[in-house]
Formats: sequence, structure tokens, C-alpha cells
Amino acid sequence: MYKWTLLLVLSLFAPLGFAHEVQPEGLVNIQAFASTEAQTDTMHAVVAVEAENRDPAVLAKSINKKMAWALETAKSFSAVKVKGGQYTTHQMYNKRIFKAWRGSQTITLESKNSTELGKLVAVLQKKLLIKSIRYEVSKEKLGGIKKQLTQQAIINFNEQANLITEGFNKNKYVIHQINISTNNQPRPIHYSKARVSSTSMMAESASPANLRQNTSTVRVQINGSIRLIK
Repeated sequence: MYKWTLLLVLSLFAPLGFAHEVQPEGLVNIQAFASTEAQTDTMHAVVAVEAENRDPAVLAKSINKKMAWALETAKSFSAVKVKGGQYTTHQMYNKRIFKAWRGSQTITLESKNSTELGKLVAVLQKKLLIKSIRYEVSKEKLGGIKKQLTQQAIINFNEQANLITEGFNKNKYVIHQINISTNNQPRPIHYSKARVSSTSMMAESASPANLRQNTSTVRVQINGSIRLIK
């Protein structure tokens, strides 16, 4: 009796499982995209204070002093926006023997005026490390570009759909599924500088960073499927 009951239950659920896997007839997958090279208009620079000391209190005081100097210096550059960064500390060991505490704090500088930001970077690198510099497309500009590319990607998708419909001698098509994604891939400019102990060397290196704007590839892609109808 048990075996027959089990078979009956399986037979009841099997059609439901098979029905779930059945796809409508005439489905065609289509991929369309539109892209452009956009000129970057916003520069970001990440600068950091790094120090070591056996006393964590002395370490924090040293880092805070340099960071306060950096923030005060940045106030003179009204075209540059300053954003707070991370503060981290960790213990350093030499052959399992505690050596010192090492701390680091970063801030991010942002501006559409690359000349002003370059001058500020040149001043800050007297006492701070320049971790990276990159150009990006601003959110305002990127929004307008993505809107245009989305319109073009939809046109490209419909052109492919019409071409396929005619090629298979169908009268029309309906969209079965659609997914639209956007992304932009900036080409970053990385700039790093090792710490130097000589004051004269730091003074000599305090010249405006030689930076050039680059481009960022902005792309809108549509992945979807259509169902051909006679």
C-alpha cells in the first residue's frame, strides 16, 4: 500500500514540475548596446597621513596634528571639496616582538578645477602621502549621457527585433523579458609617492602635479528576449 501511495503522489506533482520548465514557443534572445567615450570632468585625490610610535596616544596626536594642518591648508582652495576618510591603527611586530603602533588617516579631495586641486596636492605632499589621483565623469554629466545612450540602445534593440521577425517570416513580436544595465569604466591615473625624510627633498617635490584629463567609457546594455508571433 505504501509503494502505491508514493507513486500516486509523485504522479500528481510531476506534471507541475514539467510544466514549470516549459518555455513559450518562438522565443529569441537579443542583446543590444550603445556606448560612448565621455570626457572626464571631476578629479579625485586621496591623501593620507601615516606614522609610527610605540605610544598610541602620541601616535594619534601626531596624525591629528598633520591632518589638522592639511584641512586648514585646504580651506584656501575654495574650488576643492574635502571629504573625510578612514582612520586605522595596527600593531607592528619584529620576530613576534612588539615594535610599534602604525596609524593612517585619509581624506579625499574632489574638484572640477584640476589646476586648483593640483596646486593643493603639491602643497599637501610636503607632509602627506598622495595615495591616488583619478579623473571621473561627474554624476550630473553621467546622468545625461546615460539617458541618451539608453534611448539609442532601445532603438538598436527594436531594429534587431524587427530584422529577426522579418527574417523568420513572422508578422510581429512581443517583448517577453527585458533587462537594462549601465556602467562606466574610467581610466584612473594612479599617483603614489614614497615618504622622504629630508625636508629639502620634500620642498623640491612640492610642485603642482602634472595631470591630464582622460576619457571614460559609458555603456548601456539591453539583454532581453522576444516572442515571435505569426
